[in-house]
Amino acid sequence: MSSPTRSSRNYWNTSVTPVTEDRGPGPGIMESARPSHSAKAFTLLEMLIVLAIISIMLVATIPAGGGKVDQVRVAETIDLVKRYQSQIAHYYRVHNEFPANNAAADLPEPTNIVGNYMSGVYLVDGALHLQLGNKIRQELNGKLVSIRPIFVPDVPNTPVSWICGNDTVPPEMLAAGENRTSVPNASLPLSCR
Repeated sequence: MSSPTRSSRNYWNTSVTPVTEDRGPGPGIMESARPSHSAKAFTLLEMLIVLAIISIMLVATIPAGGGKVDQVRVAETIDLVKRYQSQIAHYYRVHNEFPANNAAADLPEPTNIVGNYMSGVYLVDGALHLQLGNKIRQELNGKLVSIRPIFVPDVPNTPVSWICGNDTVPPEMLAAGENRTSVPNASLPLSCR
């Protein structure tokens, strides 16, 4: 005998009682031919209500502060001054000391170095102090991020490296300038903590 074909399978799991005699009052032929639904399902309205509640709970968990957005904006601001870092390192190699201010390093005036989230860059004793402003979140407006050159003392031919914000100075090295970072750690990129 051949295997059952698709049309001969019972997909609805129905139980149809052949009508051979009158059984009196009770379910008719049509009622007994319906699929049996022993499990109850959620209605569309109930599912939408559950989704709305979950959505409200997810929105409530999003912090009101900038978080990652602030970190990205601060990182973008730091990237804007990379070219000045090479100028400062060059000054150190030539003069064996770091420049005292913007004019000594031949940088533009502090308030002329601006970006989307930066309102000025102040060079003090080799350290760049980036003042946040313009389109930055109000809580961070006017706060500073310091980028300081680090070097091996008394060995002028070693490369100059840089640390950002509250990052620690490696052993055997010194940082030029003062760390004036006032941006909270949560708003700083990981490399600046």
